[in-house]
Amino acid sequence: MTDQALEALQEFDFDSAGVHLWVFKSSTTAARFSASYVRIDEGLESALRDFPKAERAMMTEWVPYGHLAQPTENGCLSVAAVDTDFHLLKALVDRPEVEHAITSRDQLKNALGYVVKFYEGERVLYAMRRSPATWRTAYRKRGVVNMLFQNGELSAVEGVDFTLEPGFDLFALDDALLVSNKGAFESLMRYRAGFVSAFGELQDEERFVSLFTDMAPLVAHVGTNGTHLRRMAVIQERKLYDNPKYLGTLREVCEKYQWGVQFDAAGHIVPTKETAAVIMKLLLDQRLISEITAIMYDVPNGHRLDAVQ
Repeated sequence: MTDQALEALQEFDFDSAGVHLWVFKSSTTAARFSASYVRIDEGLESALRDFPKAERAMMTEWVPYGHLAQPTENGCLSVAAVDTDFHLLKALVDRPEVEHAITSRDQLKNALGYVVKFYEGERVLYAMRRSPATWRTAYRKRGVVNMLFQNGELSAVEGVDFTLEPGFDLFALDDALLVSNKGAFESLMRYRAGFVSAFGELQDEERFVSLFTDMAPLVAHVGTNGTHLRRMAVIQERKLYDNPKYLGTLREVCEKYQWGVQFDAAGHIVPTKETAAVIMKLLLDQRLISEITAIMYDVPNGHRLDAVQ
C-alpha cells in the first residue's frame, strides 16, 4: 500500500491538478473538526502547487509508523489512514466548496491547520499542515508566501494578513498517510491522547504493576512528557514483561552489569527517581550488547529485524 502511495506521490501532476484550500479548527463535537473552504487567486494557487514538489523530492523511502520511529532524512513514516482521525477531516473537505466558503478574515484566525486538496480526474491527493507560528497578522519572514484576504478570497501579495510556509506535514493518497512531520501529525490526529490513555491503562494492569514495589517514582518520571508517554505506550504494546521468566532474568542481568536498579527480597523492582530512566530502557529492551565487540548500547527505536519488512 505504501509503496504504491509513494510512487503515486512522485508521479502526481501538480501543474495540471485542480487546487482547493481548506482551513480547519478543533471542535468539541463528535466530528472533531470544523472546516471552511477558502477561495484563492491564481498567484496563491501557483505557489501551492510548488510546495509539494520540493517536499516529495526528499521522500524516497518510508518506514512503518511506530511510537518511537522517526522519519529519515530522505523519507517519511507510513500509517494507514483508517488507524487515524483523518477520515473525519477528509469528510469535511470533500463537501461542496461553494457551500462552505469563508466570508470574513476572522474565520481564518486561530485555525488548527489547513488542507490543500489537489485533484486530477477522480484522483485526489490531500496535503495537510498544522498552522505555523506565522499564521497570524503582521509577520515578516523570508521564504514564505504572504496572503491578503479581500473580496472573499486569499491572494498571494506583499501584504501581511497571513502567511503560508513551504512544506506539508503529511500527504494522504487512497488509504495511506505519508508523514514527514511526526510531531505535527500526532498533534493534529490526537495520537498523544492515545499515549496518555495507554499509560493510564498500564497503571491499572495488574501484571505490570506487580513488577514494582511502588509505581509512584516511575509515574512521576513519565509525567506529561510526550517522549516518555510514547515509550510507555510501546512497553504496553510489546508486553515483554508478560513472560513469567522476565522479572527474574531482568534482576540477574542488572546485577551482573551493575546497572543500579534495585530489587526487594521478593524480586520486585524498586523504582527511584535516579533509576526510572534506566528501568524504562530495560522494559523497552533497548539496552543491548554487541556479540562482536562486547560494547553495550542504548538503542533508540528497538525494531526487531525479523519484524521489519
